[in-house]
Amino acid sequence: MSTDAIPPQPHGTFADRYSATFEDRRLSGFSPVSLPLFEIVSDFALLLGGCIAGGMLGHFLQRSQSFALRPEQLVVGALLYSSLFLYLLQEHDTSHGVASLLHVKETEILLRTSIKVILICMVLFVLARFPVPRMTLLSAWLLSTAALIGGRLWIHDLVRNYYGPVFPKRRTLIYGSKRTARRFFTGAVHSPKLGIDPIGFVASEGESSLSIFSNDYYERYSKPVFHEPLTVAMLMRLAVQDIFVCDPEISDRELARVREAALEANCSISLVGNRQALTEKAPTWVWEMDGLLVATSVLKECSIGYRLAKRSMDIAASALLIFLSAPVCAILALIIRYESKGPIFFRQTRVGHNGKPFEILKFRSMKVDAPKYACSPAHHEDPRITGVGRFMRKTSLDEVPQLINVLMGDMSLVGPRPEMPFITEGYGPVESTRLTVPQGITGLWQLSADRRYAIHESIEYDLYYIQNRTLLLDMAILLHTLVYAAKGI
Repeated sequence: MSTDAIPPQPHGTFADRYSATFEDRRLSGFSPVSLPLFEIVSDFALLLGGCIAGGMLGHFLQRSQSFALRPEQLVVGALLYSSLFLYLLQEHDTSHGVASLLHVKETEILLRTSIKVILICMVLFVLARFPVPRMTLLSAWLLSTAALIGGRLWIHDLVRNYYGPVFPKRRTLIYGSKRTARRFFTGAVHSPKLGIDPIGFVASEGESSLSIFSNDYYERYSKPVFHEPLTVAMLMRLAVQDIFVCDPEISDRELARVREAALEANCSISLVGNRQALTEKAPTWVWEMDGLLVATSVLKECSIGYRLAKRSMDIAASALLIFLSAPVCAILALIIRYESKGPIFFRQTRVGHNGKPFEILKFRSMKVDAPKYACSPAHHEDPRITGVGRFMRKTSLDEVPQLINVLMGDMSLVGPRPEMPFITEGYGPVESTRLTVPQGITGLWQLSADRRYAIHESIEYDLYYIQNRTLLLDMAILLHTLVYAAKGI
């Protein structure tokens, strides 16, 4: 493989570096959106065809003709079954959650999902009084499941053989050359949907090979071994975008050196088979490839559907809550004005999504002469807090005006807490991850006991949310927030 000099990529901000991972794929010749869409359509077609064919077979095999489905009933039942199956299957995220050479894990997920769906359909059919012959139901279930499993195995081969060469990939350097590195290399070349393009290995101590072959039957793939230290110049020369450290025994000193080089060369870094990554306070997304745990610094992108649903929920919920809380807000405004002179609302500049500043709104809970930009009170006995302010802060009623910020799009209901500019100016690469998503009124950190400390001292809560956020997780956080607020915690 040629290692001629390739122009290095320009450096950017922390948020730009991690968003570029997905932007590069969108701008590639083959859209990454088309493949998942193709898989969804093919899954639905396999399920629907298997259901209808199985239903017809069951109708043929059934001895009694007094209890049979009409064609339109069979089609409606097949559509219901296939839609529910596909929905639950997407919840498992089988396309991107696990990569396996043998696809055994994917098949196990398909079998588990099929059992869930058939049980749900049986309950729905009974409640809706939708009669389905047992032989028809059994044959439709078995044939549709078999069609999906067999069809998916064929689709995997199709993707690897035909779409693999044109699917957008990231130039990847594998640090290490021992067993873990070889397993990762084999999994990467057999999983084109992961978008990993291994360009070579950095030799482990004692390695003398000039190239390493994949661990498959025919050893059809191989990449060179670089017998030189990993440096910024090397990363620039090879135009490396991702580094996968596949040496579980790497020393802390060497790992720090690799990370420093990766950061300077604008590369993401991932730890493969390294359990230290699971306990670090770092922007990591932990996933599995053929039995290997991979902790990567590349942030997982949320779907457009999630972003639209989240914004719709923010608008609807904030508008409703503003309307319902109007009487309470009016009473609080009168008490605030009566207790102490000064404005009812406290306004302060905060840093929002992608570092955009905005003016946050709160009910004023501190005295007028309190410094506007200073660290928040650590306890309720702080002399800066007013009498009604203690009550509002204990019940979180001082945060209610931020619903206006949510309605205007400056914030979200759920997300990392927005900080003041003088705090975000001191953010490092890890802390800056908080700014890659919309800031929120409530979140995991706000619900934890660690909220007694500064946010940057408990950043693992926000990092976990950023990597695992879903609409259901947002709803769960909101429900817990209501319970905590009612208890005055």
